[in-house]
Amino acid sequence: MSGYIIPKSVDNDFIAFTKQYNDFLNGSLDALTFKTIRVPFGIYEQREQNTYMVRVKLGGGVITPKQLFELSNLSEKYANSVLHVTTRGGVQLHYVKIEDFLNVVEVLHKIGLTGRGGGGNTVRNITADMYAGIAKDEVFDVTPHVLSLTSKMLEKKDSYSLPRKYKIAFSGSSADRGGATFIDVGFIAKIKDGKKGFSVFAGGGMGAKSKVGHLFIDFINENEIFLISQAIKEVFDEKGNRKNKNAARLRFLFEELGEEEFRKLVNAKIEKLKNEGDWRIEINELPEIAPITSDDFPRLNDEEKLWWDRYVYAQKQDGYFCVKIPLLLGDLEAQKAKTIALKLEKIANGRDVIRFGSDQNIYIRNLSSYELISLYPFLKELSPLTTKPAIIGNSVVCTGAATCQLGITIPRGAIQAIEKKLTSSGLNLDELKNFKIHMSGCPNSCGKHSIADLGFFGKVLREGSNPYPAYNILAGAKIGENVTRFGKKIADISAYHLPSFTAELLGLWIGVKKEYNNFSDWIDDKGEQEVVELARKYSYVPPFDEDKNPYYDYSAKDIFSLKGRGTGECSAGMYDLIEADKKALIAALKNELDEANLTNIRLLAARMLLIARGDEARSEKEVLDAFKKHFIKTGLISDTFAPILEGKATKEAVNLANAVIELYGTMDNSLKFAAETLNKENSSEIKTKNADRFKDYRTVACPMNFVKTKMDLAQMQSGETLDVLLDDGAPIDNVPRSVASEGHAILEQTKQPDGHWLVRIRKK
Repeated sequence: MSGYIIPKSVDNDFIAFTKQYNDFLNGSLDALTFKTIRVPFGIYEQREQNTYMVRVKLGGGVITPKQLFELSNLSEKYANSVLHVTTRGGVQLHYVKIEDFLNVVEVLHKIGLTGRGGGGNTVRNITADMYAGIAKDEVFDVTPHVLSLTSKMLEKKDSYSLPRKYKIAFSGSSADRGGATFIDVGFIAKIKDGKKGFSVFAGGGMGAKSKVGHLFIDFINENEIFLISQAIKEVFDEKGNRKNKNAARLRFLFEELGEEEFRKLVNAKIEKLKNEGDWRIEINELPEIAPITSDDFPRLNDEEKLWWDRYVYAQKQDGYFCVKIPLLLGDLEAQKAKTIALKLEKIANGRDVIRFGSDQNIYIRNLSSYELISLYPFLKELSPLTTKPAIIGNSVVCTGAATCQLGITIPRGAIQAIEKKLTSSGLNLDELKNFKIHMSGCPNSCGKHSIADLGFFGKVLREGSNPYPAYNILAGAKIGENVTRFGKKIADISAYHLPSFTAELLGLWIGVKKEYNNFSDWIDDKGEQEVVELARKYSYVPPFDEDKNPYYDYSAKDIFSLKGRGTGECSAGMYDLIEADKKALIAALKNELDEANLTNIRLLAARMLLIARGDEARSEKEVLDAFKKHFIKTGLISDTFAPILEGKATKEAVNLANAVIELYGTMDNSLKFAAETLNKENSSEIKTKNADRFKDYRTVACPMNFVKTKMDLAQMQSGETLDVLLDDGAPIDNVPRSVASEGHAILEQTKQPDGHWLVRIRKK
């Protein structure tokens, strides 16, 4: 079994990509436009300059030994010699250089794999239960359905320009190990009147605003999976929010329209697709493996028996077993991957033997007990977690701020600190075989923190004027058809105290677990209060001058800061800091208005919103000066408050505080204030009637204002005119000159009454 089929349309897309790539290298295509082209091919820029990540689709985690071998070769030649297993059962190559893009994609296509749809607003990798085809409780094997739907979606042009990413999952049983109940569109296997089919869930998903999916259709026939997926996708494509990425996922559209209207639109699309034809999908069943009739079983020593109990699963096929290989942080060294690929190629004899799981681990399946035990010595070399308790292997983390542009904290460092603490804690960790700890570096849930027994996602807290890395604590998720719920957000904890907090909490759970069916039942009963009290116990963080350790993130070399984060601006982390100062400010306003408190109120008010402008001023003078620059001089806060920023604080600081809190109430998800938005809306009045296009790039700094202008011109016809609003200073000095150097004509440059400039450009 080789997996999905790459359609001709993807090969054609790659031909177009090659031309656009060369245009970018020779300077005729700007970086921003090229980004919109490369990301849907699964190519993302990392934090380190000129390094990229290539994400590869593996439908349902299916991969052959030969493909694994060639992927490992690719990683050694063009990446960092590590394969990273993702939380959607795919694989990523990290630290790829821009000059190697074409080589990497060409090899991928030769071995039957692609990154098309691996990133951006596309149909992403379709996932399945890692035990699909071998689970004792499954209704039927959903692997063929995943592969067929992947192939079909790859060939559809509308799979690559959606309002936001579109995710699909399959589960073979009501246990929902594939995650069908909390994703955009999910399918759970059913048999009705002797026919294979699925119940369909829609409108779920994890992220900053996670939602459990809705049961959308009780039963569809198995050949209707594309019909339903495509119909929902087309509604999403037409009605989804393309303006605000924070409200663009399918779950927001489902809620905005309401289930009745959403269903009406989907049904209309279903009828349209049926009339057009070509909606049925061919399901190619996988060949069954030959049965093992012998009951013979190898003799295991104590070490092997412990490993077997922790990680080996008896399949529904008599005599066959599956082993989970827990990977540290989802990473697999390329050289070791090549060795296991060669061993499995020799053993497999045509059997389906490898799956990558959405828990960032590898599953080797369809082996006899003797074949499996013969691999144990090598598996110990392959992964250092093989000899450790299953709770360690169950951990799921995203890369966080280590490489991701949006990361706030570094969960990869934190989870290793937790594992070290647990290993030395003296706890019987084998009591926690099925316990799951998941971590994300921000609210976006790449580490699936919402569905863990114990989940954490990164945030920022502050002690005095110093921010430090921290995590929100979630606990007690339940997963299953008709029972799924996300973990409850209960408290927060500094990254510094996270290992001790986790070890003590798990110790409490071990002590009472015999009284409960599962961890979530304990959380519902007494556990939530235990979490709150334990978090309070570990709430103290010493001042920066006393101990700097809490102000470093795990594995970080520098003091923690939000500076240097990527284009996403880490607004979630900024909100954390703002809310912390707001809370302190409100508390200060309730205290006696003596000189010391008025000084504190003034400082908190001036500092509260600075992070929204990327300014992390710390000393009192720096804060007050920065506030004048960003808020008084820009008119966001009245200049009548300017005098109280000098000398001693007066009671006018109270009015300043209220003005700042009121301004914060107008801030949107993009960290813009209502006054700024209003200025942009009113700026349309400046536009003259005969311009073909108008853009307001006030507040956009150099060189991004030129990049945006260049992108606008790239979308226009020769001879058309573009009006652009620019700030005084560097923008008006640089942008027109840069535009003219590319051959476009500057027709007009006029200073407006408010001090900004209107520039009219005619495209060459």
